[in-house]
Order: sequence, then structure tokens, then C-alpha cells
Amino acid sequence: MNILIIDDEKDFTDCLRSHLRLQHDTCIFNDSIEALEHFEAYQDYDIVIIDYIMPKLNGDEFIERICEIKPFQNIIISSGDINKSDLNKIKKYNNSIKMITKPFDLSDLDELLFSFNAKST
Repeated sequence: MNILIIDDEKDFTDCLRSHLRLQHDTCIFNDSIEALEHFEAYQDYDIVIIDYIMPKLNGDEFIERICEIKPFQNIIISSGDINKSDLNKIKKYNNSIKMITKPFDLSDLDELLFSFNAKST
């Protein structure tokens, strides 16, 4: 799968890249504005993994913008600080949004990615 990852914590994105690169193509951004500019130019991602709380452009704003560009984009919100009402608010843009709570086991992320992959086949 082709995966776009956006998180302001470089150590976290480095860990995800290291884990995912053997089975997936990843593109990593630690700046949400740069990531959005990239997505506007290149939208061919199977999944976008995004932190919910980031400087500059927060996760909900980012999700709204990418759903305007690609309405059925598969999205995983990766955050330690999001509640169910925030998630329900975001799902109005796209019902294919899933959530994984930090900290998480990488095997849990693998299962979530597999669920998206199984859905598309």
C-alpha cells in the first residue's frame, strides 16, 4: 500500500517508517502544511495516517481539506487525545475514518491496515 504519514513527532514517524517500509511505500511529513501541499499535488495514497493534534494545521482541518480533494480517502487518526465526539464530527467528511490511540502496538496498526486492504479487494 501507498501510505502518507503526518505527525509532528519525528521519532514517531521514524519508527513508523522503519516498521512499514518492508511491506508498504511510505511518504512522511512532520509539518501538516507541507503535507497538505504535497497531497494537493499527489493524491495517490491508499491510506493517510495523521496525528490529530499538530501545530499549524490540526488534524480535523487537514482531514476536511483532503476530503474536499478526495472524498473517499482512507484515513487513520493516530492520537492520544481525541474523544468520541471529535471522531463523530470528523466522520461527517468521510465515513472511512478509523482511529488508533497512542501509544499503540505496531501489530495493532498492521491489523488496521490489513482491514483497509481487505476492504479494497
